[in-house]
Amino acid sequence: MKESLWKQTYENILIGMGFIGITLNFLFLNQLLPFIGILLVFTGFRKLRRENQWFQIGYAGAGLKVVITIVSIVLGAVLGHEEIYASYVWKVIAFCGGILPIALVSCFFFGTRQELRKRQMNIKYEVLIHIIIWYVAMVVLAAWNYQGLILALIIIAAYIGILVELKHLAEQLEQAGYVLEEQPVWISDGKYVGGAVMVTVAGLIISYLFLDSYHMEWTMVKESQDPVSEEIKDHLLSLGLPEDILNDLTEEDLLECKNARQVFVERDDYPMNDGVKVVSGTEGYTQYSTEYPQKELKLSGAAIELEQKGQWKVIHHFLWNGNPGFRGTEAVQINPAYQELNGGWTFQGKLTGQVLYDKDGTSYTAEYASLQNEAYDTNQNFPFYGSQQYASIFAEFSMPHRGENCRGYVAYEIKAKESDWWIDSWLNYTHQKTIWQYPVISAAQNRKQGGWLNERVFSTVQDALQVLPEGERENSVGVGM
Repeated sequence: MKESLWKQTYENILIGMGFIGITLNFLFLNQLLPFIGILLVFTGFRKLRRENQWFQIGYAGAGLKVVITIVSIVLGAVLGHEEIYASYVWKVIAFCGGILPIALVSCFFFGTRQELRKRQMNIKYEVLIHIIIWYVAMVVLAAWNYQGLILALIIIAAYIGILVELKHLAEQLEQAGYVLEEQPVWISDGKYVGGAVMVTVAGLIISYLFLDSYHMEWTMVKESQDPVSEEIKDHLLSLGLPEDILNDLTEEDLLECKNARQVFVERDDYPMNDGVKVVSGTEGYTQYSTEYPQKELKLSGAAIELEQKGQWKVIHHFLWNGNPGFRGTEAVQINPAYQELNGGWTFQGKLTGQVLYDKDGTSYTAEYASLQNEAYDTNQNFPFYGSQQYASIFAEFSMPHRGENCRGYVAYEIKAKESDWWIDSWLNYTHQKTIWQYPVISAAQNRKQGGWLNERVFSTVQDALQVLPEGERENSVGVGM
């Protein structure tokens, strides 16, 4: 026997409400299920919109929820969507989106109740009371920031119970002889659903192609003709500062190094690829290893003692010798020498640096999208440890889609509080390897979340500058004045 249109409709609405209210945080189901759910609810209320004013209100509310859901999904693919989420406007939108599901359930209840009254059938308000209690409980748990499992399962079970009660209510209406008739429409439900899917996909494509990296203000590098700058360069070269680092310094940083006393440098090459798997073995013993014939990233650390004794400029420099591959977001995280508690260094001045690249024989430069000292919470809740508080220097940027020798540096100044303290400055360079991630986070956000949580998308290498100013450290270049 063919199901009635009314039964098909209320089942779609209740199934859709189930998808909206119960989500799973894996395989993108936390986005897909609510999207499918609200489309089911919308098409269901669309068939009912001419029956009474409650179903009409539900239809309008479902349409609004469709729009909010699409916008929310698309924003997840936009770099920096956290700032949008933190805005007052979005908080109002999110609040509306949060209360709409319970409003839609209530509209379905009142609409069904009105149709039953037309047929001289009285119903009790237990379902409505359960809806209100359930919503109040959700608000309390959200305000409490509850993350336990037991109460969550109870809430889910109660929600399913409410949907079952509504199903029984809809069955009573059908038993009372209610018949829902198909109304002629200009646009079919399938076209509405297809349009919503196409808008969502188009929004995601635009976001991934144009809104997944930082906007960098690139300008052509102007060669300095200042004889003072040239004299400082010659002096720093004589102290052992590599020419490639020297040529990338801004005029401001270069002038601060006038009459520098000594220079220490440490540098190394690092692979930013998966390497080559090698299998070797003798006499039944098999050994598996990974070799890296190509090392695309050169990281350098330089400590320059300035004219005033005990005052140093620390420079962390990076240079891509090979093709970086995908160019999304990059992050330089520095744990500076002055950060050590009760250490022997204090921070002086400000953070400086720039990003550069070459194209067709011309060099271009830009400021970092963000360069600041940040305190952050890893937001990792381990079984035995809570989230950890850290502070680091973060330099965030994006490389151009076309360009060679992508490079840059971050510099800061320190002053000695006590003698015989090592300059111990650590760098983590994080590179985004692929576009395929959702929701989109930056390389810096990956580091702030612990760094190891998403190795498929991001790759990180670590480098350190460790020198003792009072002498020359092995494997360092240093010439005292």
